[in-house]
Amino acid sequence: MSTTLAHSGLPSGLTRFDLLRLFEQVARPGFGLSSTSVVLVRHYVLKTMDADYLSGRICAVWTQACRFAEALGRTSRTINSAERQLEQAGFIIRNAGINGERAGDRQDGTIVWAAGINLAPLVDRFAELKAKAEALNLQGRAIQQCRAEIRQLGQRIREAGDETLRERAEAILPDGRTARISRIDRLVAIREALSAMLEAIETKHDPVPRALKSSDAPEENCAPNIQNKKSSRSRSAFRLDPLERIRPDMALSVATEGYRSVVEALGGPSWPNLVEASWRSCGWLGIAQSTWGRACLQFGRERAALSVLLIDRNFELPSGHRYRVLSPGRCLAGMTRRAGKAVVNLNGLFRATEREVKNGPPAVKSERPLPEAEAPQSPMAGVTARLLAGMERRVSKEGHPGNSGG
Repeated sequence: MSTTLAHSGLPSGLTRFDLLRLFEQVARPGFGLSSTSVVLVRHYVLKTMDADYLSGRICAVWTQACRFAEALGRTSRTINSAERQLEQAGFIIRNAGINGERAGDRQDGTIVWAAGINLAPLVDRFAELKAKAEALNLQGRAIQQCRAEIRQLGQRIREAGDETLRERAEAILPDGRTARISRIDRLVAIREALSAMLEAIETKHDPVPRALKSSDAPEENCAPNIQNKKSSRSRSAFRLDPLERIRPDMALSVATEGYRSVVEALGGPSWPNLVEASWRSCGWLGIAQSTWGRACLQFGRERAALSVLLIDRNFELPSGHRYRVLSPGRCLAGMTRRAGKAVVNLNGLFRATEREVKNGPPAVKSERPLPEAEAPQSPMAGVTARLLAGMERRVSKEGHPGNSGG
């Protein structure tokens, strides 16, 4: 192996420590490297100079393995094993001289030749390491969201009061803990199992005829299609109705902080992004995808998105609040069924909520019931909440065959 192996250099403005931080971030979770290998790379980088990472330069160290062993408190065999692992993973090249001797020459701060550990592969893989870090970050966020959804599903199953189903839920997830589960596929499987169990609990008292259960199939037609340009098919709501005057930024002004953060992550206020955010919100609100699908088909994706936005806001009211939405799924199902009868005044609900936001502070979720003396006292406070809560109570009393649990 040539002792003059050069590399293409780090991106402009970055230093060897940027490379080291990135490597340490992804080495173990992304490539399965040992802790000794990670620490060893740190020692490699610390023994180099910033000039070694310029394009066309040689970046290498020629310290003997026994010296690294002494510095790290490891045996020479452990260091050799770590170096083999790094070489097999494609991060270094070992090009020692005769009898494994390591040597090199640096003139005027530049390495002329080196027989030892060459770091050119590590430097050239900077872009790959960055992409791996971004992928791991996205995966971590997905895991956190999935764990939060599992906790909420478990809580709702316990609140249902069915001891048998509670025991089944604990069998799926012992002790209700997800901290030790790091695989996203395993977490998704647990979430889906608990979601199916919760839906069975809610539909037990509110069965859906078979003809309506087929509405799960058109869900693909209701999935949000995020576009950058306006299309004639991007608005599925009716043309000449008051909702046409509600802009996405206006709708977002009454949303909860969590809902707004999702929209911002998607690129900012737009109807496609609000549809996507509402579709995602159904997961942590416990609204079944079949219920969301029927809402989209009944009165359009934008109306469905606005409905979920308002339901989400009232669901965030403190526990025990007299206007808090207790079952988002039932509430959306009732609004969907009544939409064909023109009973739901969605524009009125939004305008009342808008006035409430202007006249008072936004609702903040609390784990303790809100005392009666702390309930909103202004004339407009809780208008939307009362309407949605009333809708929820009427749906529960009617026992209509078309009612669907969320």
